[in-house]
Amino acid sequence: MKELTLKDMQQVLFDILKDIHAFCIKNDIQYSLAYGTLLGAVRHKGFIPWDDDIDLYMTRPNYERFIKAYKSENGYVMVPPSDSYIAFARVCDTKRTFMKSTLPWFPSSRSKELGLWVDIFPIDGLDDIGTMKKKMPEITAIRRLQLTARRAMPNPSFDLSLKHSIRQILRKIKYCRLDVKKVNKQLIDRCTETPYETAPYCSQFACNTVGESEWYEKRYFEDLIELEFEGEKFLAPKDWDSVLNIIFGSDYMTPPPEDKREQHSLDHNRFFWKDA
Repeated sequence: MKELTLKDMQQVLFDILKDIHAFCIKNDIQYSLAYGTLLGAVRHKGFIPWDDDIDLYMTRPNYERFIKAYKSENGYVMVPPSDSYIAFARVCDTKRTFMKSTLPWFPSSRSKELGLWVDIFPIDGLDDIGTMKKKMPEITAIRRLQLTARRAMPNPSFDLSLKHSIRQILRKIKYCRLDVKKVNKQLIDRCTETPYETAPYCSQFACNTVGESEWYEKRYFEDLIELEFEGEKFLAPKDWDSVLNIIFGSDYMTPPPEDKREQHSLDHNRFFWKDA
């Protein structure tokens, strides 16, 4: 097996991004560069040099249209929350690449079905800032329960050491009544309880790692411009400065120290070429 280099990963991810962009433009679906991808466009006009993922935002109405309609002319596959057991969608390469998880509980059969992916994060409605402070601890608790349910799903296999197989058996016994699909639905219901269309504010609840400070004016994701990313143009908030300040703080244009420039996927996953 030939493992993908960082440059290989960035190229495959960029190909997926171009596919999503073309589909969205053709079907009048709004999206926006998100998180480190947005920062990369502003600070580096492309990938953050050590980054190995691409994130996109879609407001909930656009997101729902996308997950129902997306079809790729290049063989990419949209994996909805119901299939991935997370509360957001991914567009995945399954023809050229595959994944091997370094997490002992992750099923090897599932790894081989997945290649590199682009995350699509829905932006949901928010009533007010007080609601955000109340809502985030509740959503965080459901996400922890979701992760516990996911860890208990796989059956013990010969791919695991005896130690990890025993742990997996104990997890399945302890959490036998925990249905990951029901937990995921509970999380999505909590995220979407305030309709986006009538809400005065919005946030990304499905996989929020920023915390209570990640709340936005809706105009950020409705008033879009084009930004350069790796020599091509993609959609981004017109007021990208406000969005990046919320996520990364006011010093976002200063790169972190070299010892903090980490390739994220290496924490959990390795990616390989299928034909090598």
